[in-house]
Amino acid sequence: LQQLEASQRTQLAEHEERIHLLEMERRRLHNDIQELRGNIRVFCRVRPLLPEERERQRGLPHLHFPPQEPRSLSQVGRERRLELRYDFSFDRVFPPGASQQEIFQEIQLLVQVCPKISQIFQNPPD
Repeated sequence: LQQLEASQRTQLAEHEERIHLLEMERRRLHNDIQELRGNIRVFCRVRPLLPEERERQRGLPHLHFPPQEPRSLSQVGRERRLELRYDFSFDRVFPPGASQQEIFQEIQLLVQVCPKISQIFQNPPD
């Protein structure tokens, strides 16, 4: 029985060492991916309108979310009688209907070094 226990402890130590080495390799690869993507990433999340804003503006007619391009956002503004268009480009744009889960799936690799942030996205407060 003692021999079996010693054998199990040895195997456990070997597996823990392997896990440690694999975790270090995963982190290195993660950093390589982030470097290739660019160290600065910009995401845009448009919040849903508040009830009083919804009444006043009748939706978001001034914002356009091109469905074929999830990285773009266009804003239509007015200056006197002219209609002006402003185009913005981000790493990703999340429209008002985007869920916490959808956003987390997109940015989870970025926040894995911050467990508290990751926890907020997975279990949002009420």
